[in-house]
Amino acid sequence: MLNKWLAPFQAEASGEAALNHARVISTHHRIQASPGYREAAQYCVNRLREYGLDAEIVSYPATPDVYFGNSRSFREWRCQEAELQLLHPVSKRLARYTEMELSVIQRSTATPPEGVTAELVLVENAVEEAGYQGIDVRGKLVLARGSQMRIHQLAVEKFGALGIVTDNMTAFPPLRTREDLADAVQYTSFWWYDESLTSFGFAVSPRVGDELRALCKKGPVTVRARVEAQLLEGQIENVEAFIPGETDEEVLLVSHLCHPKPGGNDNASGPSVLLETARTLQRLIREGRVAKPRRGIRFLLMPEFTGTHAHINHRQERLARTVAALNLDMVGADPAKSGGPLTVVKSSRSLPSYTAELAYGIWELAAEDCRDFNRTFGYSLTNHLLTPFSPGSDHYILADPTVGIPCPMMITWPDKFYHTSFDTVDNLSPQMMGRVASTAAAYLYWVSNAELPDLLALASRMAANLAQELEVQVRSVREGLIEGALAAERLLWLKDCKIADLRSLQRLVLAEDEERFQSDLAKKITFVEAVCEHFAAELESLLQASAQTLAEVAATTAEAADPLLQKVFRRRGIGPLDLNGFLRQLTPEEREAWVRAQDDALHDTGVFVQYYMDGKRTLAEILKLAELETDKKDVPFSLAFIRLLQRLDLIEEVTAE
Repeated sequence: MLNKWLAPFQAEASGEAALNHARVISTHHRIQASPGYREAAQYCVNRLREYGLDAEIVSYPATPDVYFGNSRSFREWRCQEAELQLLHPVSKRLARYTEMELSVIQRSTATPPEGVTAELVLVENAVEEAGYQGIDVRGKLVLARGSQMRIHQLAVEKFGALGIVTDNMTAFPPLRTREDLADAVQYTSFWWYDESLTSFGFAVSPRVGDELRALCKKGPVTVRARVEAQLLEGQIENVEAFIPGETDEEVLLVSHLCHPKPGGNDNASGPSVLLETARTLQRLIREGRVAKPRRGIRFLLMPEFTGTHAHINHRQERLARTVAALNLDMVGADPAKSGGPLTVVKSSRSLPSYTAELAYGIWELAAEDCRDFNRTFGYSLTNHLLTPFSPGSDHYILADPTVGIPCPMMITWPDKFYHTSFDTVDNLSPQMMGRVASTAAAYLYWVSNAELPDLLALASRMAANLAQELEVQVRSVREGLIEGALAAERLLWLKDCKIADLRSLQRLVLAEDEERFQSDLAKKITFVEAVCEHFAAELESLLQASAQTLAEVAATTAEAADPLLQKVFRRRGIGPLDLNGFLRQLTPEEREAWVRAQDDALHDTGVFVQYYMDGKRTLAEILKLAELETDKKDVPFSLAFIRLLQRLDLIEEVTAE
């Protein structure tokens, strides 16, 4: 029943129109809290108003004195010019901001007006203090790879260097290696809060970096650097637009507008598709080709993370009435050029929802290219998939259980040109952008207007999908990929998750349909339980060789003895924690200990610890749920993380009354 929702928007949405927006947006250097971002925001609000939407720019302070709940603001950055010149042993310009904005480490601060002339010194392991042993970097520039903030802390703050030159190029083989993008420059940025000492830096390509490294190994290398830039109190801007509905409930479409020039796929593509989605919806509603939405449809463009934190903390009255959202991030890549599929990323299981399965169901129809010889089966020539939750964009803020807005993400990932100077609009596909726009429009309109038959049809699809999820668990045990104990627990947990997802549809049910919905829901739950029983029996037969029942296997998991694991905690604010703005409250020794803890941690463990921290569960229970969702449990990091949050007063212990 999704075809009828998609068809009118598929006929109207234009990928070429979206691509035209991307061509304009990508000409702006859209660093958060900067003139270039502001210009792009003004372009977007002008287009939305032209389409007839009620649109505005909402400004928030760009100053580290302001916190948006769990996220700290920062100063505005303005850069007029920056240049790095190689003087000896040969003369060569290495970087110039007015030629390529990415050639400067973003948020670099000013040199003296005449610039600085200094030796360039190679430090092979610049993110470790031991890497500086026997190397004098005081008053010099450091050539290094790694985290620019970490290099700043060691090279500049601790050992007296003037600045940094980096030739970073993050690899994710087989799609991308340093050699694949030898002439591209990678996006790097400082993030300043209340540091007493800031610095400047430049970014060069892997090829230029290799040349500089070879020169440094032969003898002294001299460079001249000049930066004209300012950090000052300013503004960050969100763009909001709204199509009113008949009730005060809303559905939300978001896309971050920031990132350096050109930032074609990341993320000129997302805002461009959002603009086309808004135009498509507004036109069809205005012309009566689709009915007025029951729930209002809101559009939000913002600086990634920062603007979303500002929105949820300054628009809290909207949160409870926003029934769902969708995040568009990097949605325009031509897969033949950039390499990645279109991915619909689910929300975490900590926030039950139907939304990802809805979005993916619509996308499958939108992506259909051709049919078989008998024209009985349609399929797509574009690779796409539905994946478990992963953070990394604004959906992870909205779908945090303390915010409570289920929000899948659409993204073309991985992208060969991600965060580099090669991420241009030439690598975008108008076909991809048009399909995402029609999918987003249909998703928003479905959530706004779905009737009981639509809800029941989606519920049937969701219930049927469980069989595939459970079969994966049994197959993984059979192939030795996961332990039987974890699979046994996960079967029951996935069943409970699916039932909770089905119940999340209740939010959309009209009062007059309540009785019928509950009757049908009961049948779906019975089906889900039967499916789980089938796969549980199959799993138990696999484990009979060890003479263990499922109950016995599930009971074999034991926690470490640390008393912190039995304590209950509650977060103080809403939304996930952005720790970067808080770490200066620590001593240097504490910050170093936290760096070490992160180095050894499983990726994103802290996100899941926060999500499942509800003021009722013990830390041990939280880690079990995180393991069920991710296959991973990192007790040492989780203990260090909780102690850090206690030290920063970002959580409170809940004691029995």
